[in-house]
Amino acid sequence: MQPEVLFTVFSIPITQSIFFTWIILLILAVASFVFTRNLKTIPTGTQHIVELIVDGIDSLVVKHLGENGRVYTPFIITVALFVFTANIIGLVPGCESPTQDLSVTFTLALIVLIVAHVNEIKVKGLGAYIKGYFSPYWIMFPLNVIGELSKVLSHSFRLYGNIFGGAVILNILYMFVPYVVPIPIMLWFGVFMGAIQAFVFTLLALTYIQIRLE
Repeated sequence: MQPEVLFTVFSIPITQSIFFTWIILLILAVASFVFTRNLKTIPTGTQHIVELIVDGIDSLVVKHLGENGRVYTPFIITVALFVFTANIIGLVPGCESPTQDLSVTFTLALIVLIVAHVNEIKVKGLGAYIKGYFSPYWIMFPLNVIGELSKVLSHSFRLYGNIFGGAVILNILYMFVPYVVPIPIMLWFGVFMGAIQAFVFTLLALTYIQIRLE
C-alpha cells in the first residue's frame, strides 16, 4: 500500500509516516526536557516513573552487555521510547502509527544493525571484523553476509506485521460493533500490545548488539 503524501518540502514528498515520526520526535524531545529539568536527589512525582523506566532498561542492558555496556543505555532507551510512542500514537484520532509503514520499521532495524557493526569495529578492530565474515571457512562469506541482512528484514517485518495486523483487526471490529467493542479492544491492541512489541524490538536490538560484540 502506497503511503499517503500529505505535502511536499522542496519537492520531497512528506508522507503520513514521516510527518508523525517528526511529531513523535518532537513529543519525546519536549518530554525529555520537561521531565529532566528539575531532577531531585529524592525522587517525587513523575520522576519516580522516569527513573523506573531508565533503571529498568539500564538493568536490561547490563544483563546482556555487562557493566561496560552501559554506554548503550541512552541508545536503547531512545529506541524503546520511540517504538512504544510510534505504536500507540495511532490511538489518537487523526493520527497514524509510523510503525505501520515498513519503510519506518526497516529504517529502525537498519539503524540498530549499523550501531552494532560500527561498535564491533571499534571494539575488535577492522581486521577482526572482516575476518568474522570468513569464519569458520572462507566459503561461508556469502552466507554470513546474507545472515546479517536477514536480521534487518526479520527485525523490521516482525514489528511492522504485528502493528499493521493489529490496526487491521481494530478496523474490522469497528465495522461490526462501532460503539461497544472499540474502547477495551483499543486499549488491549493499542497500549498493551504496543508496549509488548516495543519491548520485543528493543530486546532484539540488544541481542544483535550482544552477538556482534561477543
